[in-house]
Amino acid sequence: MKSLLRILLGPVAWYAERYLLMYLGNNDPIYSKVGKIGTVAVTAANTSSQGGGTVGTDIFLLFSSDTTNGSFIREIRAMPTASAASTATTATVIRIFYGTVGSGATTSSNTHLLAEMSVASQTADAPTTPVFPIVVPLNFAMPASSFILVTNHAAPAASTQWKFIAIGGDY
Repeated sequence: MKSLLRILLGPVAWYAERYLLMYLGNNDPIYSKVGKIGTVAVTAANTSSQGGGTVGTDIFLLFSSDTTNGSFIREIRAMPTASAASTATTATVIRIFYGTVGSGATTSSNTHLLAEMSVASQTADAPTTPVFPIVVPLNFAMPASSFILVTNHAAPAASTQWKFIAIGGDY
């Protein structure tokens, strides 16, 4: 595109090129500048699939985008964990939300359901059988000052929790 503009416009190409590219946006692949990992343990139930709750109490902050340039989030992994050997987790639904609020109360107007998965009861911290992560590919750019929040529908069994890991990067 740059060479075509230079041929067609001659001496004014430099100005036209800057003007057009400014309004066309980034025409090159966008790569994050710095890798970023977010983690959180979900320790309480939240029965709302609309995103309502209180951050840190029943809806949990997993990932905060960069406040200036935003972030890219590649995937989220959910893994059942236990602090006591051979403890079964509770079968539940885990939910992932995109939100514009990262603290205090969330509502359906500022927190939006991205994905939900049904997860069966699993024996975490077992001596002979491993547990495997639930992987949710997201692959999208997040605007500046936005958040990924997570919940599970049923209360975790004693000595268990779901641990979430977000993998991405800041621009």
